[in-house]
Amino acid sequence: MTTLTFLGLTGGAGTTTLVAMTLLAHPGSERTLPELASHDPATLEQRVGRSFPTVIGDRRITDAGRFTPQKLHGALHDGHAVLVSPVGARGDLAIDNATAHLGQGSRRVLGPHVSVARIAVNGPVRIPRHEYDSFALPYDRLLAHGTPINALWERLGRRTTDAMSRWHQILEDHLWRTQPADAAVLDQLQEPAPEASPWTQPE
Repeated sequence: MTTLTFLGLTGGAGTTTLVAMTLLAHPGSERTLPELASHDPATLEQRVGRSFPTVIGDRRITDAGRFTPQKLHGALHDGHAVLVSPVGARGDLAIDNATAHLGQGSRRVLGPHVSVARIAVNGPVRIPRHEYDSFALPYDRLLAHGTPINALWERLGRRTTDAMSRWHQILEDHLWRTQPADAAVLDQLQEPAPEASPWTQPE
């Protein structure tokens, strides 16, 4: 099974929105939908606006929440990772900080195993290209209020629907075809430090 793992680089990056849009814009039937996993299933289902059937297949989408190096390493063992960042200086800094976590192996995973998706969440702006960009979703005021997207689908702007068509082409042409990163690639990444336990930290 190939897993596509979405990780948000900041709070409010639009990660759950992009996962919901990816599911709703899926061009096939319910029988061909990817299996779905989420760190917060209730929020994702609320954002989608409908429940999704349990699917047993060879594709899985995981909404893994906020980025950590540990989560990224896990994602690379299973398939492809999508780092989601808001458009703007804060988002660009978050991308740069995340890639710094990858150390000298970053060039071997960015593109082949890790994609960057940026979302205009704060208003209509020109989206200058970041060097690691794979995809950008333009601002759509209908997506900005956390409303169930399923109910808004027919009213979304043309730029939004065109962007999602491009996104699904990227998925089919590249992301779903990604093989998990092999040991030689993973060995070049910085080993993520274990997360500190609050029980062992001095106050």
